[in-house]
Amino acid sequence: MSRQSVSSVALMVGRSHSPVQGTGPGDPWCRGVAFRSVRGVRVLICDDEAHVRLVYRAAFEDLGAEVVEATSGDDCLERLAEGCPDLVVLDLFMPDRDGLSTLPELVHRCAKARVLIVSVNDAAETFSLCRDRGATACFDKVSFPARIPRIVEHYGAA
Repeated sequence: MSRQSVSSVALMVGRSHSPVQGTGPGDPWCRGVAFRSVRGVRVLICDDEAHVRLVYRAAFEDLGAEVVEATSGDDCLERLAEGCPDLVVLDLFMPDRDGLSTLPELVHRCAKARVLIVSVNDAAETFSLCRDRGATACFDKVSFPARIPRIVEHYGAA
């Protein structure tokens, strides 16, 4: 990833002094959120796109969470050997093993983890199927980064 791309990603998650909506305590999109540290909250981000993982990681780490990344459903399940996370951010569409086929085993192996589905396909039927398979909540992938502070406030540690 180029230096300019990393800078653009940093702007998206509020690591700059530039005013960006939805990324920090002073932003109008985040009014009413108590920005507390979430030290000790463990997050597993499973997405095949490196730039998406970077955006999510930066947002969670800015709040004090510990973040581990996985690039596929199989990689996600392998990461569970390191211990069950408090939150799992799981993309639905990935090569090899996708999020939908990973979800039941993930929920079985880490029953207390809150699994958050993120997808560009935010069809009601797809999200309903995910909830039936054990997902805690489902989010549109595009709006997810701006929601991370509220998500952490709501779900916190398992």
